[in-house]
Amino acid sequence: MRSYNNLYEPMLKDDYIKQCFLDASKKKKNRNDVQEILSNIDKHTELLKKMLNEELFIPDYHEPSIINESSSKKTRRILKPNYKYEQVVHHCAIGRFKPIVMNGLYEFSCGSIPGRGVHYGKKYMRKWLDSYDGKKFFVLKMDVHHFFESINRRILKSKLKAVIRDKRFYRLLCILIEHDKIAVTAKSLMDVGVEINAEQTKTLVGCIAFDDTSGALEVLREIGITRAKFEELKAVIEEMRKGVPLGYFTSQWFGNFYLKALDHYIKEKLHAEHYMRYMDDMVILGKSKKKLHKTHMAIETYLNENLDLEIKGDWQVFRFEYPVMKDGKSVLDENGKQVTKGRMLDFMGFQFHYDRTTIRKSNIESARRKANHISKQDKISWYNASVMLSYMGLFKHTDTYNYYIEYIKPKINIKKLKRIVSKHSRKENEKHDRLEKGDRNTAGQAGGGRQDIVAVNGLPAQEHRTGNKRG
Repeated sequence: MRSYNNLYEPMLKDDYIKQCFLDASKKKKNRNDVQEILSNIDKHTELLKKMLNEELFIPDYHEPSIINESSSKKTRRILKPNYKYEQVVHHCAIGRFKPIVMNGLYEFSCGSIPGRGVHYGKKYMRKWLDSYDGKKFFVLKMDVHHFFESINRRILKSKLKAVIRDKRFYRLLCILIEHDKIAVTAKSLMDVGVEINAEQTKTLVGCIAFDDTSGALEVLREIGITRAKFEELKAVIEEMRKGVPLGYFTSQWFGNFYLKALDHYIKEKLHAEHYMRYMDDMVILGKSKKKLHKTHMAIETYLNENLDLEIKGDWQVFRFEYPVMKDGKSVLDENGKQVTKGRMLDFMGFQFHYDRTTIRKSNIESARRKANHISKQDKISWYNASVMLSYMGLFKHTDTYNYYIEYIKPKINIKKLKRIVSKHSRKENEKHDRLEKGDRNTAGQAGGGRQDIVAVNGLPAQEHRTGNKRG
């Protein structure tokens, strides 16, 4: 197993941090808080560099937001990290962590991986299905029960420790994993006005991140925390929490890293014929129904014993859709359509049939609603235009073009939508170029002292804690 060192120091370079500010600002550059930072990017680069160099980053406290996903009809709890400076730190960390995840990652792990989106997955799944050339085969379809919420943090950290030799970088990742425990503790101390210096803050945060309960409690005693407040914070620190938050840029990368070993187990130990994973959704194709059932049992055991995860109860093994033939001829229904048996595969937002690939009905309806909405607008926003064009990518790469011709095309003007998106992109690129060139005169104002980053009591300064409360 390859190990990695020298990860933290390269992260402290001005150009690297500045690029992370720009990357984290995508799709939110029109916000006033983001514009304020980008207009003084040299100053904020220096402040964040100092914070990271002195290891004084503390995650912000967030109340979860509840969202309803129309496509899946699921309710999810998400956290919205602040741009100043949480999101930027996430990008700083993942920029160095990404190569670790990608090294040895199974080639058909498709969720949240650059270059391996739904079209990549659809292309190969279609190729695999067609490779059976009318022969009988079966599908094992399953997903992990509440995957992101169920990730065992201690197992995740042990996996990270096994490959990361840079102690400072490992510490930062552990802080991002234990973000809520650290944030709750920091908020509680700030609320009661406890005096804690920078070194004590650094030690306390590190102890919580590394599950060093005794070390964390010792710091609390040093700073004079007693009785009810001590017991309250002790309960927070001792709690064995699970999960990484939906809404964090880091979570998708932690998730894929967590399941890397599972992918290799399925391919190299179970010898799955065709296996694809889209984040925690898994599909395995095979000629033997009995073997797929055994494969499911082996995967469930592996997840339970090694990753503290469970397969959702609605897993399925079924024969893939096939046309009914009689005397070598197709059997048609009363409408003249081919009669089929077995089941199509619903995966990654697509519906895979024996002879075609279509878009999931919920996505088709969403595209139709978006087209109707756009048709009633006098001025189309670049966001709506880009969303509609992304739907167009689905229609283009599936067998649903007739639906597009009938219900979508009369409502929208593709050329107009492309012009809107192109114009927006040009403006963003021009803005980016201006920021890159920058007014270097601001650099001299950026130095600041410790008080720019850490308050007298050691907790983050007001500028950092209350700067931006939006995701």
